[in-house]
Amino acid sequence: MKTHYECIYCSIRTAINSIIYLTSDEELIDRTIKKILLKAAEFKSYENIFEFFYVTQKIIKKIVAEADPYKELKRKYNEICINFDKEARIIIDNAEDKFEAGLRICLAGNSIDVMQGKRISEDLIKDSVYKAFHQNLDIKSLTLFEKKIQKSKKILFIGDNAGEIVFDKIFIELINKIYNKEGSIAYTVRGGATLNDSTIEDAFMVKMQDVAKVITTGIDMPYAYLPKCSKEFLENYKEADLVISKGQGNLEALLGQRKNIFFLLKIKCNVIAKILNHRHVVDEIAVIKNMKGYKF
Repeated sequence: MKTHYECIYCSIRTAINSIIYLTSDEELIDRTIKKILLKAAEFKSYENIFEFFYVTQKIIKKIVAEADPYKELKRKYNEICINFDKEARIIIDNAEDKFEAGLRICLAGNSIDVMQGKRISEDLIKDSVYKAFHQNLDIKSLTLFEKKIQKSKKILFIGDNAGEIVFDKIFIELINKIYNKEGSIAYTVRGGATLNDSTIEDAFMVKMQDVAKVITTGIDMPYAYLPKCSKEFLENYKEADLVISKGQGNLEALLGQRKNIFFLLKIKCNVIAKILNHRHVVDEIAVIKNMKGYKF
């Protein structure tokens, strides 16, 4: 994905949020922001938005080695979503179409994003689930997605944020139960701390290993950016006959790849809505089949 002007603003905002979470030292914050802005001024020299993000996050991580400014926030997100687990399962059990209900709950989880300026609460979760059940989904895409899951022998599910991972687990468990896919699904988390994205620690906290094989991208970036991903991830990606990509960041990295991919996400910015040819609007949940024709 090329570097759109709006993406520069978003990356700067994300970097500033990170440094503020990491330290209260104003002098250090000022110095770091200056470095980030100087890098932002060179945005034309970067091949794409992923390379630009990687550079700005490296500036922040030099402040404290292995720092994870969102560690406690992610733990809280996971705990609150785990507490909602029982209610989510009741919703699915009472639904006429259990697959669609599980999918909508999975999509609702993508609304949980601290980078959008929201703080998680039980009320926010309930509101996200309510909205997910009252928005239209493209029936053709939904039906095709379900059929691909039925036929697939090896599925790679690429996750996104903490908290949200709980809803991914519920959906994967449902897929295992309905279509007998136990042992055929690999769930991917990030290879290191990056924003509020799930890592291996989050996967173990929610016991994702009980329903899927857990792997990582091998990189501390909030996308499955293939040129930097690990050999293990790339092997699983190559062998999978179906890839389920969660969230906007993964869509930015994988849209247009020559692979059988379905993107599950909430549209969070006008840039993505434009790339998708305005087939979806901002704040809308969507199931999108990968195809040619999208303009980056």
